[in-house]
Amino acid sequence: MLRIASCSGILLVMLSHPTLAQRPADSATVQDSALRVFFDCPGYARGCDFDFLRTEITWVNWVRDREAADVHALITTQQTGGGGAEYTLSLIGLRRFAGRADTLRYYTSGTSTTDEARHGLAHLLELGLASYAAATPVAGRLSVTYEAPTTSAAAVTHDPWNAWVFTINGGAFLNGQQQVHSTQVNMSLGANRTTPQWKHDFNVYENYSQDVFKDVPVFDTLGNQIGTQDVRSISRGYGGSLLVVKSLGAHWSAGIRGSVNHSTFGNIDIGLSLGPAVEYDIFPYSQSTRREWTLQYGISPQYYRYIDTTIFGKTRETLGSQNLTTALSVTQPWGSASVSLTASQYLQDFHQNRVVLFGNLNLRLFKGLSLNVSGDVERIHDQRALPEAGATPDEILLRRRELATSYSYFTFFNLQYRFGSTLNNTVNPRFPSGGGFFVF
Repeated sequence: MLRIASCSGILLVMLSHPTLAQRPADSATVQDSALRVFFDCPGYARGCDFDFLRTEITWVNWVRDREAADVHALITTQQTGGGGAEYTLSLIGLRRFAGRADTLRYYTSGTSTTDEARHGLAHLLELGLASYAAATPVAGRLSVTYEAPTTSAAAVTHDPWNAWVFTINGGAFLNGQQQVHSTQVNMSLGANRTTPQWKHDFNVYENYSQDVFKDVPVFDTLGNQIGTQDVRSISRGYGGSLLVVKSLGAHWSAGIRGSVNHSTFGNIDIGLSLGPAVEYDIFPYSQSTRREWTLQYGISPQYYRYIDTTIFGKTRETLGSQNLTTALSVTQPWGSASVSLTASQYLQDFHQNRVVLFGNLNLRLFKGLSLNVSGDVERIHDQRALPEAGATPDEILLRRRELATSYSYFTFFNLQYRFGSTLNNTVNPRFPSGGGFFVF
């Protein structure tokens, strides 16, 4: 009986795990030998809908790990002048296709919907993968179709807006309960025009935030509660910015940037800044979707009128400021990385300066193991607008005022390891794990 039970258990395991059962030599299907593709879209830009692509392109095997793939489909994006996006699709051959690489591009307009973007990207990806699939058993099941144009005459593009794109944004966030109410409102208006030779970008904005705390206990100097009061905290900011840039070749550009702003958080009643800047890209700008290393220098006069008298006894002042920034970003099959270093100082006093280091790394260490790290650190010695009277306890707790500090930092890291089946073809949207609610 024990021997029979053991044999039955082994048979059950083999039936539930087909790979453990003996298979006929000729049982391999065409799908088993189909092209294996690793999909990689850092940041998952609009249109990079992996579930949609898997349901549209079913004649390949999608895999979780790059090491198990025949083709690495690496997608990078950057914004175009019309508010749309340029998708750069790099198909990198692996294993039997090692040494082969292809690059395709796809463009969306500023008014394209997410569905239009993902359909266009899926079409481009199909075209690119077809040539690789031609070397697999799936080739005999693929066909090529062509949709002829409705007219033989070339369409003449006419743009009544002359490449100008306008964007209006407005939003509100309301949150509360019986004793706490929060309101946030933001509005912005933007206009930009981008051509191969010029870039214009203008923006105005306003932000309003209010928190109300009801029936907050009030205590006397002995710690005894003597009553309650409502606490209302308001933060407001508004302003605008401008940027005009002229292309000076494959590596150089020059421009003018300026700003105007009001901020209760920063003790700024009115702030004005306008000045020139120049930038050099070590790599050609045409390679910016995969790699970019820029050096940028700017200088500008600045005028400030303060809400409250500052720690330097000023109610208004005119300053000069200069800044230097170097930034490097790369997107490669091993992952993506970016780092920037910015140094700025006031010309009146070089000891009043700020240095900001920012970095982000998304790295595939080896099969199944990935690391994501991001953060910044700032060395701060330029807080000229701090109010002489300081901040109230409410402003400190609610972060309604800028506080004196010599540094600030932010960091985030995540380590992930995945193992098991490399196939990633199946899409099952039942019982999604996101927020919200459902009703039976």
